[in-house]
Amino acid sequence: MKFYLLACLFLLIISTGIAQTNYDTVRITPVKITEQIYMLKGAGGNLGVMIGKEGTLLIDNQFAPLSNKINGAIKTLDPGEIRFAINTHIHGDHSGGNENFKKMGATLVAHDRVRERMSKESVNARTGAKNPPRDQNAWPLITFADKLNFHLNDEDIVLHHFDLGHTDGDVIVQFKKADVVHTGDAFVRYGYPYIDLSNGGSVNGFVSTLDKILLLIDDNTKVIPGHGEVATKADVKKLRDTIADIRDQVVAALKKGKKVEDIASLGITDKYEAELGKGFVKGKDFVLMVAENLKGKM
Repeated sequence: MKFYLLACLFLLIISTGIAQTNYDTVRITPVKITEQIYMLKGAGGNLGVMIGKEGTLLIDNQFAPLSNKINGAIKTLDPGEIRFAINTHIHGDHSGGNENFKKMGATLVAHDRVRERMSKESVNARTGAKNPPRDQNAWPLITFADKLNFHLNDEDIVLHHFDLGHTDGDVIVQFKKADVVHTGDAFVRYGYPYIDLSNGGSVNGFVSTLDKILLLIDDNTKVIPGHGEVATKADVKKLRDTIADIRDQVVAALKKGKKVEDIASLGITDKYEAELGKGFVKGKDFVLMVAENLKGKM
């Protein structure tokens, strides 16, 4: 029941922007990464922006009411058109402005499963509640399965889909020449990550995706996370090792016959709680999420 309530809370946050409902007070703040690449902070997931003479590329777009503010902030960096708007995954705090940016002329790009999920009614497996499809103007026009290459503004950009992780449609955006990576919520810095089982997420895939991100980057790479401040390879490795440790302890407990509902009382995340328990996902909730995902799969 506690895991179910956590899932409901997360879906409420990402669908309505409950964490920041007064959009009039939201400021879109650019953080310079390179001469061409910026991270924009606002309400929702971190935005990535690449500017140049061939047009602007936007990564994620937060909530719909912020679209004009986001567009205005981008225009202060470069007045050129936004040619492409990439979704790192389906959640509304990353893709809520799709319709608006399409109307502004951007071509929407995402993983195959993002378009598939947006275009169909979804049903909550626990409650039976039905959610209608997104408006067709929100559906990505260009989709891909594993890898997609862009060549824009003298930069080689690679979109990677590695595994079922935060969701089943996660995209990592790599700027090869600039040595910058935008991870979406495949890597976050708000605390314990949320693994969205209802949208195909997987704890094993989450760790596997982090392993593959680590192979893309080095100690000089600038990592734009889905949420939080710009990071390094060491930050990615630390989260990867933490989640793998928690997973392995949950697996061991399940193999010993522990029930899912008993996992939270084992103290598995106690040593991580001071650092990671500051977000909306607490350690006990996280281990229940992991146990729910892994039960019957060993």
